[in-house]
Amino acid sequence: MSVKNVVDNALIVTAHPVANSLSHSLAAGIAGYLRDQGTQVEVADLHAEAFSPAMSQTDLEVYHGNAGALPADVLREQQRVERADMLVFVFPVYWWSVPGLLKGWFDRVLTLDWAYKMTEDGRVVGNLRQVPVRLIATAAGDPEGFDKHGYTQAIHTQVVEGVFHWCGLKDTKLDIFYQSDAATAEQIDAFLKNLTSTM
Repeated sequence: MSVKNVVDNALIVTAHPVANSLSHSLAAGIAGYLRDQGTQVEVADLHAEAFSPAMSQTDLEVYHGNAGALPADVLREQQRVERADMLVFVFPVYWWSVPGLLKGWFDRVLTLDWAYKMTEDGRVVGNLRQVPVRLIATAAGDPEGFDKHGYTQAIHTQVVEGVFHWCGLKDTKLDIFYQSDAATAEQIDAFLKNLTSTM
């Protein structure tokens, strides 16, 4: 089934400070592919937009369930998510996880009673509309090293399960481009082609 038939709008979130980085190149390639399929694409460049990852007092009030207006930047990101039929996150691996900027996006944007809720008996229920989520990570290390030390599983546990499954998004896939610092143009093209063929 093609993207054209199932995805009208996609949101691509990037978290790399360098505009001509591999992360941005992959994001641009994915955006181009989706647009060719007839999908409307919005790109949230968190660095270029100066998104603040730091939790504020207002953010913590929301987290603790106290009524109040969401910060404007958080509301903007939530509206982007609500418009999207697919979420794509493209980021480098820093210390075996997502960059602090993207972690802060998770912390601030995926709020209680919007992304998830607590039931009266203490269970967590995801609130987000079921859409596919693609996590595209670039990593300097090789897969053998990641697997030997459990880093691939750690990212899966922390982000795939601990963030997206928590919010009800079960169709979440992680792709890691290993040894990306030394990748050739041919390897980058092959990785991108493989990514888009599964979207």
